[in-house]
Amino acid sequence: MRNYRYIGDRYNIQRHMDNFKAIGKFYDSLNKKYVSVNDIISAINSLADFIQENSSLYKEQHFFNELVDETVKIIEAFNNGDKDCISINTLVLILKSFYEELDRVPVNVFFYGKDKYHLLKNSSKVKIKTINNIDTYINSYEKKHDMKIDILIVSEETSKEEIDFRCNFSDVIYYDKLMNLLFSISEKIYYSNYDYNYLMESLQQSSSSEIETIIVGNSYPLTGIDVNVLNSKAVNLALSSQDLYYSYKLAETAIKNNFNIKKCIIGAGYYLVNHDLSKSKNEDAVYRVKNVYYPILRDKHNSENVEEVEKTNISEVLNDEIISFIFDLNFLEEYFKNLIYRSNDGYFNENFTREMNSIMKNITLSDIDEEEKWKFGKIRANQHNKLSKYTETSKEYSSIFNKFMNFLRENDVEPIVVVFPNTKYYSEYLNEIYEKEFYKIISNKKEYRGLKLIDFSKQDLFSEEDFIDFDHMSKNGAVKLTRELNKLI
Repeated sequence: MRNYRYIGDRYNIQRHMDNFKAIGKFYDSLNKKYVSVNDIISAINSLADFIQENSSLYKEQHFFNELVDETVKIIEAFNNGDKDCISINTLVLILKSFYEELDRVPVNVFFYGKDKYHLLKNSSKVKIKTINNIDTYINSYEKKHDMKIDILIVSEETSKEEIDFRCNFSDVIYYDKLMNLLFSISEKIYYSNYDYNYLMESLQQSSSSEIETIIVGNSYPLTGIDVNVLNSKAVNLALSSQDLYYSYKLAETAIKNNFNIKKCIIGAGYYLVNHDLSKSKNEDAVYRVKNVYYPILRDKHNSENVEEVEKTNISEVLNDEIISFIFDLNFLEEYFKNLIYRSNDGYFNENFTREMNSIMKNITLSDIDEEEKWKFGKIRANQHNKLSKYTETSKEYSSIFNKFMNFLRENDVEPIVVVFPNTKYYSEYLNEIYEKEFYKIISNKKEYRGLKLIDFSKQDLFSEEDFIDFDHMSKNGAVKLTRELNKLI
């Protein structure tokens, strides 16, 4: 039940569109070089049903009456066994004329009330006339056309008159109910593939001329930097499990679309060059390449097979031909997604909390004893220690780091590599080879003008309360780290 619109009993837009398509289909099926007798019989039978269903609507229409006469003539010829004398040429011409006549039927769209969303002007695909005084309009209303369609879009929340609009309009669309429904659908779509939609919106925001700093990297800068505290206007493009390659490609995309970007913060752990997301076989990694990075960047990197994923859109979910005829649903979907993005004011919000992104979910470090902290901290570190065996990845990603730095230098963007702090329960067990390899790569890049390294893991600034788990910052920890970062950049 579509409670956001009323379809009248008289000639309405849905009936008109259905009939318009039906006549077009009849015309296409018969307007061929060769049409078999069976095809003619099938078309005539369907056409007879169409005439019976619509005789009261079109009885005053010249071409409809011609259509009736010609159809009856052909049916009688079949009934009399005169198949050889049957010609459909005249019928095809009449169908074409009737099709053109239906195409000329006036469709008038009106709006009454207040557009409190300020969306009507930019979202409408048809001309919409505003009714300022509904009583004046109704009193002056007269049917000037045998076939015409008058659609009223009414803001039911801002028009308080007790008027039955259905008496004067073939269709009534309840604007506020519709906009609320479209927002609800957009919200479900947005959170069904949250990382994709968040990153798309963040990339679009990064093209704004006021943006001076971009942040890329994995879950460390995602959870560890608060852009609202950062001194410069920034956009955070970091996501969980984002590797150096996709960080580079995201930064490249953002900087090419905004020459005002002057700083690129690359958030990392010591295993910066040891992680290739596209080679990982775990379910989450495969999902991220397939549903997030490939659709946005059109780049599968080292993934062997990445299928195109069909994105759900608001038009498919609503499945309403009339609303699609009047409104640009693509525009509305993008508008509502951007509204959700801006309202969230960051990656974490009431629908996607920081705890949901934590490996410990709703359990905090203070909830477990010391022995368990060391136990689970070791397990977490060993998850990253497994990356050390991928020596080919290390070689490739060292080269990617070089390309990344060259690109930033060529575009006068200052690279700032930030190593994030961890708890002692994690850092105690992290393979020392990562740190040595990391510093070796960084030291070889000193020739790059402006390369800045900030290693918070070497600074005694953070307490256990600043972490939400063993290697990710809490909200307060992110604020504290960002304030320290401001002092250094």
